[in-house]
Amino acid sequence: MQRAVDPTKLEFLSQVYKRKDEAHLLESAQKYLTTLHKVSDILSRASSVEALFDSILSAILEVASGDRAAILMRNKETGSVDLVALRTRDGKPAGAVTVSRSVVNDVLEKGISAFTDDAMADDRYVGGESIVRQKIRSVMCAPMRTTDEILGVLYVDSQQAREFSEAELELLAAVGNQAGIALHRARLMAEVERLFLDVMKAIASIIDAKDGYTHKHSERVAAFGVRLAQHLGFDADSRAVVELSGLLHDVGKIGVPDAILNKPGKLTDEEFKEMRLHPIHGARILSNIQSQKVISLLPGVKYHHERWDGKGYPEGLRGEEIPLLGRVLGVADFLDALTSDRSYRKGLPLEEALQMVRDLEGQAFDPVVVKAAVELHAKGELALPSTPNPGVQAEPTPVAAPPATTNS
Repeated sequence: MQRAVDPTKLEFLSQVYKRKDEAHLLESAQKYLTTLHKVSDILSRASSVEALFDSILSAILEVASGDRAAILMRNKETGSVDLVALRTRDGKPAGAVTVSRSVVNDVLEKGISAFTDDAMADDRYVGGESIVRQKIRSVMCAPMRTTDEILGVLYVDSQQAREFSEAELELLAAVGNQAGIALHRARLMAEVERLFLDVMKAIASIIDAKDGYTHKHSERVAAFGVRLAQHLGFDADSRAVVELSGLLHDVGKIGVPDAILNKPGKLTDEEFKEMRLHPIHGARILSNIQSQKVISLLPGVKYHHERWDGKGYPEGLRGEEIPLLGRVLGVADFLDALTSDRSYRKGLPLEEALQMVRDLEGQAFDPVVVKAAVELHAKGELALPSTPNPGVQAEPTPVAAPPATTNS
């Protein structure tokens, strides 16, 4: 059976309204609306395109009584229809999915929803070896659409004949409508996220270009920070915050005069006082961006120069008064400052730098974060790929290692 279903008209519910004296129809209508509400809630909580695919499959199996659910997406570049997600109700391996090309084409080109009561006796599935091998009998397809286009197909099948009804087909079409809009929104959000990250990286590049001694310093601090965060058990969202905060931890150096920032010799007390203001400058600059994501990374920007013993800056916080993000980036920043080549010295080997971090455990750095760094190094997972600094002389003169509180 093929049907053009308009999910916005709720035809099934219209029939219920006309025959409202029949209790079983009212019960079905209640289930229909409850299911749609639940599906809407599931889709609204998906945080990424991948998570959305998983949510859509959950919604399909919630709606239909089939054994397997799948999502097939139109590939605009090749013109093919690709399987992007597949799940079985019992969690077992799903095997191959064979769909009728004519059915899928009708769904994609005409927006027609379709189901078959017995695929083994349906001419549209003739020659489908997996249909026979997997004993697939009932199949149902509906378009996944936005207001402007059809993105793909929702598919569900069963080994039982006559498994699906017109009401289920209409419900699947309604899910396809919600899923298409949710997917379109998720893709737009992903593009915004990529744009946001690219802008943050551009800002980090501007900072590093302003400070001639710290080529790609912000990127390496972010990379060190993410590795430490992952070892400490941070979830994916929290690791993303660590990465962004690492990229922007020195954004406040925009407010430091170039003569101080690039001074080759030792800073005067007054100059050092000015340099120590860069975490405050950074937090103030970023606080102008009204975004929860930016607000979440401010503790790393503002507090990465605080010390465990309270002798850091800008506020002299001690111990666990320092936000964890600041403690993680403090170690990451110090490691990169020691291991990077500068125009006035050669970077230290990671082993030596890590030993200096260990020597400062409980003084400058949180013992828990230091332990994470040591364990990562023991597994060979702490070191970063070397990045040559174009501003570094070929054979720099070695000097003493920097103090426990660096200005990098």
